[in-house]
Amino acid sequence: MQLKATIDSSVIIALGKLGYLKLVCRLFDKLIISESVLEEIRKDPVYTEISELTKGELVEVAKGSKQELLNMLSSSLGKGETETIVLAIELEADFALLDDLKARKTGRRLKVKVMGTLALLRVLLDLRLVNEKPEDLCGKLIAQGFWVDAETCLKVLKE
Repeated sequence: MQLKATIDSSVIIALGKLGYLKLVCRLFDKLIISESVLEEIRKDPVYTEISELTKGELVEVAKGSKQELLNMLSSSLGKGETETIVLAIELEADFALLDDLKARKTGRRLKVKVMGTLALLRVLLDLRLVNEKPEDLCGKLIAQGFWVDAETCLKVLKE
């Protein structure tokens, strides 16, 4: 079975700063990044890594075409989050990788399975692709400005 996921900028940046972006590519047969997300990360250091990954077969850049749905969602969500959800629907992706709570709720309402950075890290830990302690991962995330408190982070990563 081919696993596909669309991915938003917050997940890309968090995993990129941790050095685990390429590992997430191992979880999915195809990662799809929207043009608007690519534009959002253009000035971030992780852009170079994403550019390299798009040259291979692991990451694909796409543009959402369901204009009515794009317009409807963009009234309450950011451009990148909107296009990440719409592409997940259009391409029948297995997951939309999103961190924003409002975007996650919207995706779920539209029957899109969502995962965030913490859930992805949990999978990487479970598969032993990452050998760091949950406490260390949480500390690094918080130090880089990730939006989670230590208690919630540890709860998710230690489950």
